[in-house]
Amino acid sequence: MGSTDSKQKLGERVIAARRKLEDDMKLQSERSDDLMAKSPKTMQFMLSSIESSFKNYAPFLEPTLLIAWSADKDKCEDIVVNACKKVLSAPITPDEYDWFKVYVLPSSIWMLKTKDDRYMYQELMDIAQSMSHSIIETMDSVYGHLRKHDKWDQLMAIKEETIVSRQDDKKVGMLQDKGIMDVADIKDDDEKMALQTFIDAHAAINSLTVSAKIIDREFQNYVKTMMGRYGTFKAAPMKKVERCLSKLENDYASEQYPKSAKLLDLVRCSVTFNTLEQLIQGFDAIKTHVDSSQQSMKLARVKNGFLDPDYVGGYRDIKINVIFHSAMHPEIKMICEIQLILSQFLHEKKRIHKLYSIVREETYFQMVVSTPKTAKTTDVKQLKFEPVFDARTDVKDASVSSVRGKCSVDSASGLLALEDNNKNFLVYNMDKKKVVFQHALSFTNWSEFQRQGYSHEWIEWGGKKHVSVQTEQHIIRTFAVDGGFSEIESLRISLPDTDEINYCAFDKKSKRIFMVRNKSTLEERSLKTVKNVTKSIKLDQEIATSNLNPLSLSVDGAWCAIGGGKNKNYFYLIDVAKGTQYKLVTTTLGQGHTMGGVIPCFINGESNFVAVGGAGGKFEIWDVKTRKACKFLACTKEGSINCLSSKNNILAIGNTKKTLNLWDVRDWQMFYEKETKVEPTSIHLSEDSKYLTVSGWNGEKCLVFKTNSV
Repeated sequence: MGSTDSKQKLGERVIAARRKLEDDMKLQSERSDDLMAKSPKTMQFMLSSIESSFKNYAPFLEPTLLIAWSADKDKCEDIVVNACKKVLSAPITPDEYDWFKVYVLPSSIWMLKTKDDRYMYQELMDIAQSMSHSIIETMDSVYGHLRKHDKWDQLMAIKEETIVSRQDDKKVGMLQDKGIMDVADIKDDDEKMALQTFIDAHAAINSLTVSAKIIDREFQNYVKTMMGRYGTFKAAPMKKVERCLSKLENDYASEQYPKSAKLLDLVRCSVTFNTLEQLIQGFDAIKTHVDSSQQSMKLARVKNGFLDPDYVGGYRDIKINVIFHSAMHPEIKMICEIQLILSQFLHEKKRIHKLYSIVREETYFQMVVSTPKTAKTTDVKQLKFEPVFDARTDVKDASVSSVRGKCSVDSASGLLALEDNNKNFLVYNMDKKKVVFQHALSFTNWSEFQRQGYSHEWIEWGGKKHVSVQTEQHIIRTFAVDGGFSEIESLRISLPDTDEINYCAFDKKSKRIFMVRNKSTLEERSLKTVKNVTKSIKLDQEIATSNLNPLSLSVDGAWCAIGGGKNKNYFYLIDVAKGTQYKLVTTTLGQGHTMGGVIPCFINGESNFVAVGGAGGKFEIWDVKTRKACKFLACTKEGSINCLSSKNNILAIGNTKKTLNLWDVRDWQMFYEKETKVEPTSIHLSEDSKYLTVSGWNGEKCLVFKTNSV
């Protein structure tokens, strides 16, 4: 399914679906026009026929559905949506679900627009997500009930531990063949990476799957004999190769070669228990066995899904990875997995699995309806970056101190704006190498400027270019570029002197401004009436101080992400329309870093994924809908990530090791790295990716690169 496919297989599905959609639309148009001219009643008959098919979950041919859509788009939309709601509502009936999977889900109808100008697949995702949330709430309720159990403390005493986490560990010994390891010594980095990727996905995975197949039955029988008296044993199918490839490309993208060594659950099984007491007894039995076993089974890892009370997703279990030494094939040792499950969670897991299989198709649908790239489109990996402006040396009639605040270039005008440490807002004409506008930033103390020096924004208003900037702790001003940078007083936002604007951002169309007020409230204002607050969201927790920019807004203004502040390893994700707030804790970023904690950035500015950077050069990619981290990546240098920017399939990252990294978000490969003299605290990509601007402490202060993207 969708996001669990390997990139190659997903790409093939998308190409096939686009071709099918084109053929289906052509056929629909020809047949509908013909029928409308010669037999309009047939059109209505086919609509009624489809209505009966969906009402009774009866088989139908897709051309009939497409003709019915032409007959009455709105009615057909209602027929499909209502049927999906019934099929996916609990309890999900197997026959009805199979009908949906065979006849409805593969249809091109999901790529058509609704009466609300959305895609039909978006309606389907909303239904599946809504049903999933109710199941998650049920599982959370089960978890809450368990916390009152008299055996709860014993469950919490099962701590997570990792002894071995790779199949190529010397205690396991897999993937040590010369045919796999020889490429690790290749000197040419580009050739080395390409070969390693290929061998990982083919030779290494093939080696693992062969060994898994050889020992699978022996392992299943061994665990069944050991655990059958404690709970209900069930052998699980071996992990499919396509799923293994997906894990390599997504979950293990930043792991060392061979990445496939991280696949620890090709051979797996589960034991289900009716009570908490039985689950604890089962865990103790496995621990006792592996501790006493001389040869057959040793402990590799324990993951206790019950430990985290803030986990979002509902389902919880205990996963035990063991090193299984085959008695029938003594040359094979392999890490396998045993899941310990409570029956209450298993029941809900089965219900939600069908819904997740639909939700995972979202990436596939998005790719089908997106505009395919033409041959003229620049491949981001082919971009070249040439330094064209250095604010420290290129302007002779003005000096700039370290640029702790934001820097950005407006491509249309070729103007560079920045907020420097002398508390000045400066605009440079890069061609003429001169300052064309300067305005003092009147913050009462240094710490306020450190927090609020990331405010300026290039905006379109009334068909003309303007630049907006926070000039005092409680005031935001907007200046007309073509009017000699005269202030537009009707756009001035002025709060009471005792209030402060901590951070602010505009949506892409420059219709709304969002700002954090007094560390405790997220406000939305329309630029048509900036003096009026159109939406106010009281934050669940007052945000902590950050010396960097912890605020990111999706371009449509639908979602806002705010970092937790200095030394915090969490961030807040806010659904602006609903006012819903989610506190999301990162898993690989430690406690953030001392300057700003973790720094969020929406990928391509869209509402689908958020990159979150922190200490150690590591960053995570979070899925907005599921609110789960789906990728864990790392830069080559381990300095703390201070700033991120993402547009046009590029994620730009600056860190304290004075390094700039650029990643292609389509395959999560780093394609550009450059060392600078400046320690970046701000990084900015222009809307067309024509300019990349980096600024910060010391060195070049502010450096502008021009790309060959246009």
